[in-house]
Amino acid sequence: MGTTFLSVTIAFVAAAVIPGVVTAAIRRGDRKRKHQRVLAGAAPDALFTVRPRRWQRVILRTIGILVIVLGGVLLLGATSTTDDPDALPMGIAGGVGLLGGVAFVLLAGALARTRIDALPDRLVVRKGFRAEREVHHTAIASIRPWTGPYGGIQARDAKGTVLFDTVSIAIGYPDLEAWLAERAPWAWVAYAGAGTPAPNWPAAGAPAQGWPAPGAPSPGAPAQGWPAQRGPSEPWPTLGPDAPEY
Repeated sequence: MGTTFLSVTIAFVAAAVIPGVVTAAIRRGDRKRKHQRVLAGAAPDALFTVRPRRWQRVILRTIGILVIVLGGVLLLGATSTTDDPDALPMGIAGGVGLLGGVAFVLLAGALARTRIDALPDRLVVRKGFRAEREVHHTAIASIRPWTGPYGGIQARDAKGTVLFDTVSIAIGYPDLEAWLAERAPWAWVAYAGAGTPAPNWPAAGAPAQGWPAPGAPSPGAPAQGWPAQRGPSEPWPTLGPDAPEY
């Protein structure tokens, strides 16, 4: 009884502490690295890209491959010992393992495709294997907290249809918060509260070369603090398909 209670307590503490430690480490690492960059394939006037971390899909793919290998071994063992009474349960377990492993690998592939490209007046959203679609800032009627160990946000239109969602540890998440605070202010205030200061641009810290300082008007910008498009002074190099991620 005491061992069970101790195990449950450790599991609850780990579930509460680990996400906080991971989030803090990610935020500290992001502050040390260059500000958010735009991925290759984005629109010419894209401001930044929100995307999952590489280690997230690497973990999913690794788990999937290991489970596939384990399922294959169980299936081979079941087919080679058909007279054994344990052959059927072993074969079922192997089949379930194969399907589960394939599901993890597919999930990793879907995560690799997931991204949100932020433009001055809209977001280009690609979620998993779904078709890419555009979300105009005027369509965002509400912003809700995203449930999960790492938190995040979910945006919906006036009918309650989910427009996009992302977790707080995604690359570019602070920039997305700043974009929403300026592009969908009513929804942002309802979500964050009227007394919550709106995130500034650039969200990661000091203004980069060629960008206005937080709170300073930008000539031709559709909203305060945001340029109409990237120009020759754009400090963020476009990432190629082989560029490193975090």
